[in-house]
Amino acid sequence: MTKIKIILSTKRQNQSGDKIEEIFKENILNNPMLNQKIGKSFYNAQHRILDHRVFVNGEIENFLNNFEIKRNDIEVETLFKLTETVGELKYDLSDRCISLGTANLNQISTDIKDLLSGVELFLKSTNIEKPPGDFLAESRKQRQQIKDNFCNDLKHGFTRIDNSFEQKEEEIAELYSDLQLKLNITK
Repeated sequence: MTKIKIILSTKRQNQSGDKIEEIFKENILNNPMLNQKIGKSFYNAQHRILDHRVFVNGEIENFLNNFEIKRNDIEVETLFKLTETVGELKYDLSDRCISLGTANLNQISTDIKDLLSGVELFLKSTNIEKPPGDFLAESRKQRQQIKDNFCNDLKHGFTRIDNSFEQKEEEIAELYSDLQLKLNITK
């Protein structure tokens, strides 16, 4: 709006500008559509000047495209190197391993058999039992006697419990039979 005022003030200074001023007022200032367009353009100018989203989005897309291209190139090169290495190992090493394995297989089997026989001899030498000493034999006898005494005491206790249980059963049976006689209950 300030530009319009400036234009109007410069026009007024001209004598012949009176006609231009009238035409300007009639066509521009009195035209609501044109005023609306001018207002929108002034309003949008701020957003157009300060809005960098389009530029930033373009830069991000450019960066991502470059990054993906470089990454894909590196990954493809790595895959090709890997397949070459695997192919070399598959054909070269397998043939060498088979040839060396068959050449040295007899020697390896004899070495393993010798080692196995040495281990068996060692195990036989360690499995020789020594006779127990006098102290050990006496302590075994004492433990066996203690165990036998404990078992005998346990058996004696069980028989006493069984006998007392049988006696109690007989006493209870007699009490019930006496009770039935006193109450005149028939079976």
